[in-house]
Amino acid sequence: MLIDAHVHLPTGNTVITFQEKKEFLLAGMKKNGVDQCILIADSWPVSEIGSNKDCMSLFPAGNCDGVHVVGGISPLKDFDRQLEVIRFGIEKKALVGIKLFTGHEAFYLTDERLDIVYDLALQTGTPVLFHSGWDNRQYSDVPVAEKIAKKYPELRLVCCHCWYPMIGLAQRLFDYPNVFFDFSSVADEPEKYEKIAEEAELIIRTVPDRVLYGSDAFGCSMEQHLSFFRNLDLPEEISRKFFAENAKRIYLVPDGEQDPEIT
Repeated sequence: MLIDAHVHLPTGNTVITFQEKKEFLLAGMKKNGVDQCILIADSWPVSEIGSNKDCMSLFPAGNCDGVHVVGGISPLKDFDRQLEVIRFGIEKKALVGIKLFTGHEAFYLTDERLDIVYDLALQTGTPVLFHSGWDNRQYSDVPVAEKIAKKYPELRLVCCHCWYPMIGLAQRLFDYPNVFFDFSSVADEPEKYEKIAEEAELIIRTVPDRVLYGSDAFGCSMEQHLSFFRNLDLPEEISRKFFAENAKRIYLVPDGEQDPEIT
């Protein structure tokens, strides 16, 4: 079993309609042997990578494509309406998580406007993901994430990109069992492979129940990420957890055949 725990719909001129984007994603999964994936919608109501409504409509609850949707939300745009959509999606088992694009957007993980999002996540057992790393790391840097981990110890908090390129920072949150580490996009720059591989293997071996394989396709390459992580020297048991079992456990993969109408 292989689960890519972080993908987006493709952008660019080669795939224009959302139906074409869906077909491109499914073809990429098949080509790379990906059995299931976690598709992350944008926090903006209109987006090339798909809004919450777009992604839930393409991959409704109970679909047989192996694609499970995470909803995006931002306190900076249409917050109340997007919260309603996310609440509906979780109730109908059309969403398996909530994503905060901290850093891509200028708000902190500790923004008080997000308290209602964290409360919803706790009430429904839904994980909250947040963007980390690169030039705007301050919005979700380790001390900021630590405050949320402490405030909501029952909240499953997924750090996307593991503060790339400084993924070693993850070690500072090992004492918080509710924090998980998504390694998507960390294999995007071959010139950094040696250092990243050493740090990634250390983290994966140290907290094997809290690490997730992801590619960040189609901004990054599925094939490149699979090759990078399969070349790490991981024991078989840890490899199974990293590539599939942890994602199955952390995300609320829906059952059933319902096809909710997104209004």
